Amino acid sequence: MKRSMYMCRTLCLYLLLLLGFIGAKNIFAGVASRSSPRPRIIATTDGEIDDRCSMIRFLLYVNEWEVEGIIYSSSKFHWKGHRWAGETWIQRDIDCYAKVYPLLKQHDPRYPPPGELRKKVFVGNIAKVGDMSEETPGSQRIVEVLLDNKPGPVYLQAWGGTNTIARALKTIETRYPNRKEEVSRKAVIYIILDQDDTFKRYIRPNWPKVRVLGSWRQFAAVAYSWKKLIPGRLHRFFNKQWMASNILEGHGPLCAAYPVKYFLSEGDSPSFMHQIRRGLGSLRHPAYGGWGGRFERDKGPAEVFSNAPDDGNLYKPLWRWAEDFQNDWAARADWCVQPPSKANHNPRAVVNGKKGMEVLRMKVKAGSAVRLSARGSSDPDGDKLSYKWWIYKDPGTYRGSVAIENAKSAEATIRIPPDAAGSTIHVILTLTDTGTPPLSSYRRVVLQVLR
Repeated sequence: MKRSMYMCRTLCLYLLLLLGFIGAKNIFAGVASRSSPRPRIIATTDGEIDDRCSMIRFLLYVNEWEVEGIIYSSSKFHWKGHRWAGETWIQRDIDCYAKVYPLLKQHDPRYPPPGELRKKVFVGNIAKVGDMSEETPGSQRIVEVLLDNKPGPVYLQAWGGTNTIARALKTIETRYPNRKEEVSRKAVIYIILDQDDTFKRYIRPNWPKVRVLGSWRQFAAVAYSWKKLIPGRLHRFFNKQWMASNILEGHGPLCAAYPVKYFLSEGDSPSFMHQIRRGLGSLRHPAYGGWGGRFERDKGPAEVFSNAPDDGNLYKPLWRWAEDFQNDWAARADWCVQPPSKANHNPRAVVNGKKGMEVLRMKVKAGSAVRLSARGSSDPDGDKLSYKWWIYKDPGTYRGSVAIENAKSAEATIRIPPDAAGSTIHVILTLTDTGTPPLSSYRRVVLQVLR
C-alpha cells in the first residue's frame, strides 16, 4: 500500500514537472505570436554590399513573415557582369542560418526550416539595368504569389531596381488582364531609392492603383551616410565596438557572415523593417510611421506614398527608433547561441485591457481628460517594465501641444486641448523591459476628438 502511494506521488510529481517544463517552453513559443496572419513578403535584391548586410538581419527576422520569395534582381549599380555578386550568396547565407536554426526555433517555432527558405530563392531579371524584356523564374514566382488564392497584402520589396517586379506585373497585364484590379489591391511595393527606370516607365503609369511606398531618401538614415544624418547620441548603437560585442563576435555563424566588420550601410533594411510588427500598427496606414519610416501620399491619382518628415526632419521617422531596433537585432543575435531561458524577449503591451490590439481608437471630447492604462502588460522573461507615454504629433492632425500626466507610469492621463475638436491625436505607449539588451514593444492610441 505504502509503495503504491509512493509510486503515485512520484508519478504526480513527474507530471507536474513535465507540465511545468512544457508550460515554460510554451511561454517562449508564444513570445512572437500574433492574433492576425503574418505579412506575406517577397524580397528582391541586387547583391550590393549593403544588401548582403541587410540579408543577415533579414534572416534573423524570417519568423515575423510568410517569406514567399527571395529573388536576385538588378539595379543601375549592379547587374550580371557589372559589380555582380553572383547567384549563390543568398544560399550561402541560408546555409549559415541552418546552423543556428535549431536554437532559433526554440525561441519561436515559426522560424521556417532552411530547406523551405532555399526553395524560395529564385533568379530574376539580372541581365542589365532595368531589364524586364523576358520572363524569369523570379518574375514568375511573383506572378504565382500575386495570383494565388491566399489573402493579401503581398509586400514586394525592391532592395535594388523594380525591374523583376515590373516584369511580373507586365506578365499579369498581358496574360491575365481580367485580374488586374485584384492584383492592384493585393500588391504593396516598397522601393528603396528607385534604382532603375521601370517604376517611372512602366509601373506608375500602368498600375496606378498598386500601393507604392517610396523611400527615395529616408533610407539614408541607415545607409552609407548614416553618421551625418542621425544624432551623435545614437552613434554608439552602430559603432565598431557595439557591432563586435552584440552581433559579429560570439553569436554564431550567421552573424559572423556579416560581410563587413562594422556598420557600413543597411540602406535596404527599412523595406522589411516596415513589416516587423512591434505594436505601432504602421501597416494600417503609411502615414502612421514605424521602424520602416513614415510616408504621405503624393499628389495625383496614383497610390504612391513618399517619405514624410517628423518634426521637420526627413530622417527622424527612421532614426527615432534606432536604439530600439538595434537592441532588438542584438537580442536576435543572442537567440542564435542562447536557449530561451538565457536570452531576452519582447514585452507584451496592453492598453485599457485590450490585448493583441496594435491600434486602439477612441472618440473623446475636446477639453476632456482621457485615462489610459497599461495594466496587464507583461514580460515573458519576468523582467521589470518601464512605461513611456508620448504624443507622436506628425501622424495626427492636431498641431498644438498636448499635456500628459504621469507619462512614465502604467496609468497616464491625456489632457485634450479645447481647440482640438475635429482633429486626431496619436498617443504611443513604449513599454521597455530591464533585460539584456533592453527590448521595447509599443501600442498606439488614436484619439478622435469630436466636434
